[in-house]
Amino acid sequence: MSDTSVPARELTLDIEAPAAGGTSIARHDGQVVFVSGALPGEKVRVRTEAGPPARFLRAAVTEVIEATVHRVPDRRLDYVPGDSADGSGAGFAAGPGAGAVPDSAGFGGMEFAHVDLAHSRTLKAEVLGDQLQRIGHIDRAAEVLPAPGETDGTDWRTRVQLAVDDEGRAGMLAPRSHAVIPVTTPPLAAGPLHDLDMTTLHVPGVRRLEFAWAGDHGALIVRGRPTAQVLDEVESWLPTSFSLLAEAAGPEQSHGRGRGGRPRGRGRSHAPAPALRVIRGDRTLTETVDGGEFAVGADGFWQVHRDAAALLSSEVVRALPADVEAITDLYCGVGLLGITAARATGAPLFGVEGVETAIAHARDNAADLEARFLALSVDRARLPDSDVIILDPPRAGAGRKATSAIIESAARTVVYVSCDPATLARDLAALTGGGFGIESLTGFDLFPLTSHLETVTVLRR
Repeated sequence: MSDTSVPARELTLDIEAPAAGGTSIARHDGQVVFVSGALPGEKVRVRTEAGPPARFLRAAVTEVIEATVHRVPDRRLDYVPGDSADGSGAGFAAGPGAGAVPDSAGFGGMEFAHVDLAHSRTLKAEVLGDQLQRIGHIDRAAEVLPAPGETDGTDWRTRVQLAVDDEGRAGMLAPRSHAVIPVTTPPLAAGPLHDLDMTTLHVPGVRRLEFAWAGDHGALIVRGRPTAQVLDEVESWLPTSFSLLAEAAGPEQSHGRGRGGRPRGRGRSHAPAPALRVIRGDRTLTETVDGGEFAVGADGFWQVHRDAAALLSSEVVRALPADVEAITDLYCGVGLLGITAARATGAPLFGVEGVETAIAHARDNAADLEARFLALSVDRARLPDSDVIILDPPRAGAGRKATSAIIESAARTVVYVSCDPATLARDLAALTGGGFGIESLTGFDLFPLTSHLETVTVLRR
């Protein structure tokens, strides 16, 4: 109600500490303010968000009064048209030293665009440690390591989703908004995805464009209700090395999709995926990891960073005991981690995943192994006797039922791959309370310049 809404205000704040989501913490008259576009140690001017009274405020930087040495020019400027860098929604942040910041601080998905890359990993490590302690009551300092061969953090995405505005321009969503900020090329994209010229594509009627690249081939999925003429224009624009798929005609799909095609939330295992029709090419991509090939749907889950699959699978194999009798892989997707572990040990594999198409691919990918896969929600699966359990859940984490099943299982080793420190902390509290001990916990910066990270935790009992 307007009569109870707190109006936006201009404040001057001293930034105290990093917070989840790429924001920073400050205080005003004792009230916590989550500030975007700032860095701990800085003095900034901010504008708070108007809204209903709450225990905390949200604000964005409008001026940097005292900058830290870790501030760099906003990298988002590299992805916006030249005439939209000021005042049209793209915006920019201050470079080294103090300076003004326009009303719009740019698009979302690059929360650390204004931060030195190495320092962004330090901030992520602090947030990880804080959430482990505050949510899981686990007092453990964890480092966040760069991906192998990482340089400037701008060329790693093999999966990119772009929103489309009413005029048919593709771009990124503004933070906490449905406003689309047009981009010239997919931000942070690797290889051929980076070379796509988005300024020449106008696709009215399209809701979202989903790009994926694997090896020497890519795919584009068109979501929404474009006309046949628009799809023809997309096909003409798209390089021939990409397959083209589109949502089949039917009711408008408004629910979001989670990581790499996994529906969001705890009910993800049973939400039907919108049907896709192939306009050109194939609906499947082939990923290669350490010489092994993995088929994955163009709309299926796969690690986003170009080196993540190899890195995480090697970390899982490194954590395995000398002798492994059987392996269970929870939230197995197309089988990357479990299959790699089974090939390294010769142990039989059981995998469970709620997405049926992913399980179909997992069965094909493990054709050379003694493996069994089940298309079912992990919460409903009965776990077989295994001395090793691997799990890589979506951001919602494993939760009470899954952690209870792990505790009651015969597993002596658990390798937990997580992309969300908060749910990881919650689940680790349950697992350590159930008799497991944390042997190691390492963060990996597999989402550079964003607020996200990946962790690998090894537990034993």
